Amino acid sequence: MTAPSAQAPQLTRRWSKVVVENRTGSYFKLQVLHEYTGEQTNDSGYIDFKPGDSKTIFEKVYFNTGLFTTGVDNWKVHGIRLIEVTPDSKWTKMIVGKYFIDGLPYKSGHGLLAQWKKHTLRAADDGQETVIKVFPTEVQFISPSGRSTTVFGTVGENIIPFSANPQQK
Repeated sequence: MTAPSAQAPQLTRRWSKVVVENRTGSYFKLQVLHEYTGEQTNDSGYIDFKPGDSKTIFEKVYFNTGLFTTGVDNWKVHGIRLIEVTPDSKWTKMIVGKYFIDGLPYKSGHGLLAQWKKHTLRAADDGQETVIKVFPTEVQFISPSGRSTTVFGTVGENIIPFSANPQQK
């Protein structure tokens, strides 16, 4: 007697390669998080990108397709814009002969709390490349089955600090 499977009988396990392109025009450290509903999060860690760089960050992210699958692919892109400085600071990091320090943090999505961008991978994406293009103000997710976008900006850029409010005394 065989034990019953916990997976739906029509479920097909699939994968996609993920490539990130830095289209910001600036040096950045970028991190991508991918989570298929109910599974572990894929975390690229922070990777240095020069302007125009394109790098494979995941050889395979897994997802399911089939009649009774309810999962979706969720994404986050975090970034730190790097600021070029002179080499006399102990806080510098050298990239391609130039010295940088961490600048403002960036993230994709709206709001201050953790929010995931849904870009669901489909059967047409199996074994194919999913490209994430990071621009100065938006992130595009492009796969053979479709395209979606979300905003990209500095964390808290629309918040007015208490001391900057002229109404406060």
